[in-house]
Amino acid sequence: MAFIWAADTNDIRSEGQSYGMTIAVQMDLKTQFDKLWRFAKAKMQYPANTPYTAWKYYFKWQGFPSGNDWDFGASTVPAPDGDEYFAAALYMADQRWGSDGEINYKQEADNIASALLHNNPTGDGRYPIFHATHRMVVFVPYGNSNEFSDPSYHLPAFYEMFALYGPPADAQTWRELAEVSRDYLVASAHSSTGLHPDYATFGGAPTTGSPGDGHDGFRYDAWRVVMNMGMDYAWFSADSRMKAQVEKYHAFFANHMASDNVTNALFRVDGSGASGGGSTALTATLAAGAMASDATNRATYVDMLWNVPQQQGQYRYYQQAVYLLGLLNVAGKFHYAW
Repeated sequence: MAFIWAADTNDIRSEGQSYGMTIAVQMDLKTQFDKLWRFAKAKMQYPANTPYTAWKYYFKWQGFPSGNDWDFGASTVPAPDGDEYFAAALYMADQRWGSDGEINYKQEADNIASALLHNNPTGDGRYPIFHATHRMVVFVPYGNSNEFSDPSYHLPAFYEMFALYGPPADAQTWRELAEVSRDYLVASAHSSTGLHPDYATFGGAPTTGSPGDGHDGFRYDAWRVVMNMGMDYAWFSADSRMKAQVEKYHAFFANHMASDNVTNALFRVDGSGASGGGSTALTATLAAGAMASDATNRATYVDMLWNVPQQQGQYRYYQQAVYLLGLLNVAGKFHYAW
């Protein structure tokens, strides 16, 4: 088995584990992919017979060192982006390597994708990852965190892939959910800057999640949205709305970039309050947006992606994982079929 370690917080996260699998399948690293999946399945995934039935086949989002092992807790909540990436990576693995070997990638992916749609809420505050009424991914399927979303969790390209490769009975639902998410990626964007908040209501208005935590602004989660829109445009939709939203990003950051990096990575959604310095990850996602953009400066973002300094030390995990996803997209090395 193997894991992706977050050095800054000394933990393992479903986000990072699923990113690692996604990167591995794109780079044809089957041995590494299988090791990462065995760890996730053994230590992070709620099994079919879990007493927490609302979270069957979902993944505990975080685990910490415990002696010579890792402790993910008996009832740790899922983080929906990780679950979506796990399902996507496993479908990609089936397409690239087939499912006749030691691991049945297709069956494992079907289990997760079906659970995303069909798990039922329980009276203990646990819910499925997709909200039954609003038909979109929630921030966390537990308690009050079930009542708002995170724009960066909206991955319409993955939903289209689930429609292609998942259980046929769910295909139309996934296509409908992809359209719901495209609508949401427009509704949750600032009308002028195009920036998205970390967290937003189901109607798209910024919400802090917790008072004073800053998640009503464009922060670390929201960096990923422009890549999600670019990937969806390139893979499936060619939706002019995704193109328009990416071009707003490219226009806004034209005033916030140096020779090889963004100058600031954190803002209020109206573009004020610039802070945070440069970001390898954001530079990469802006470049990935070039897959959908006709902005005159789109090539500048691609050049920045190539030249941006790589992260070392404590904060390398998130910056470099997102960077590599962006690099694979821009290089034309990020696929859903082989």
